[in-house]
Amino acid sequence: MALLVGTTDPDAQRRAPAPAREDLLTLSSPAALKRVGREMRMLIEGVAEQTDPDPSLLRILVRAHRVQARLNQNPNLGVRDIALEEGVTAPHLYSILRVPWLAPDITTAIVNGRQPSHLTAKSLTRLLPRLPADWAEQKKLLDFRETA
Repeated sequence: MALLVGTTDPDAQRRAPAPAREDLLTLSSPAALKRVGREMRMLIEGVAEQTDPDPSLLRILVRAHRVQARLNQNPNLGVRDIALEEGVTAPHLYSILRVPWLAPDITTAIVNGRQPSHLTAKSLTRLLPRLPADWAEQKKLLDFRETA
């Protein structure tokens, strides 16, 4: 049987009575609730690499690379043609066609779910028109740390 008790009061553990059972283990970690998109996430310091990849960000990566590949394979095909096929606007596709030029470590971080917690599909889409070609500048714009 496992027991999980949470508190935001750091002094609560000191005031709590000693456990009656010897097999009871207390673990503590700094954590915070943060709104990410439409949901609330519990963010625990130092475990960002253990998060699941964001499916919406992955869809943007996949679509951008797929569109880029189709354009490379067929020079007679235009962005507007693909946009009509996929039911999106041409400006949207032009915008996400910047995604294949993301720094490789940024792409890897997104695929592994290690992007900054505030980077969502919506925020990335808003930032894409300002995405610089320089990878170091991309990291600054998207708020990636050097280790990302």
